[in-house]
Amino acid sequence: MSKYVIYINLPKYLSEWLVFRLGDPVVFPASSPQNAVIRTFLNKPPKGYIPETGGKHMTAVAIPDSASKPAETYFYMTQRGKEAVAEACKDLFLRSLWADMTPLADAPVGLNKLIAAWCESNGIGLDRVETVRQCYYRIRKDYAKQGVNLRNSSRKK
Repeated sequence: MSKYVIYINLPKYLSEWLVFRLGDPVVFPASSPQNAVIRTFLNKPPKGYIPETGGKHMTAVAIPDSASKPAETYFYMTQRGKEAVAEACKDLFLRSLWADMTPLADAPVGLNKLIAAWCESNGIGLDRVETVRQCYYRIRKDYAKQGVNLRNSSRKK
């Protein structure tokens, strides 16, 4: 990992989850798709560019080491590039949420409590549980619209 970072504006729940799971600054595994997105959109800074110092609602993401784009030279990213990184982060979050919650769908515990416990164990503030619950329900709803039932339709006796 280089000592250089980019700052991404992320929803609070997503920022908390990333920092809890991958550190501050967020460091993705070397061969991750997220690092591939970061490397793709890194550029040399324009003349007169003043490096960002972060902010209240910004998440620091480490620029990966790269022989073709050394971080000392390539540390600038456009707003659309940052949006692509944010989308890759959200996709990672949703896959993790789905993978962790789906096996628990048949548990005798209410889904709201399961999601609250998941948030707590993944560094997400309990005031953001409703947002995470909506993410989970949206996945199920979107597939249901296409005729794909992701819910277990039978009860264990």
